[in-house]
Amino acid sequence: MDNTDRRIAGLLAGDGRMSNREIGRKLGVSEGTVRQRLGRLVSDGTLRVTAELNLDHLDEGYLAIIGVRIDGRHLEEHAEKLKALPNVLSTVIVTGRFDILVTVVLNKHQDLVDFVTRSLSRVKGVLDSETFIVLKSHDVWVPAGSVTHDR
Repeated sequence: MDNTDRRIAGLLAGDGRMSNREIGRKLGVSEGTVRQRLGRLVSDGTLRVTAELNLDHLDEGYLAIIGVRIDGRHLEEHAEKLKALPNVLSTVIVTGRFDILVTVVLNKHQDLVDFVTRSLSRVKGVLDSETFIVLKSHDVWVPAGSVTHDR
């Protein structure tokens, strides 16, 4: 990514619906340049423009962060397995007492019980976990499809 790519991404971060023409006008480049650069950034997996919801403004949905210790050192493999579980927003490999932090978005308490007892506990190599329920978040945005009434 060069500076122009970063500036395009920055403008979209503020308004994901901004047109290529408007981005080009603000950056002093052509609409075609913006379209070409956006196409490349999206197709190579560098940029994604999505709808997100602010959890602070929703009646349903809450976050939990789960610290996971893994048996062995195959952290990348385990992070991918954990990311594939239902309700997982992200997995990150970290230093400290945990190997991986898993962020989940849930609709109700029973969803958390099910996640920990039925999903997480069945992943081979998970030694133990500690769950942190987020009581109050500040400006946390989640993908719009991650909080639904159907779960």
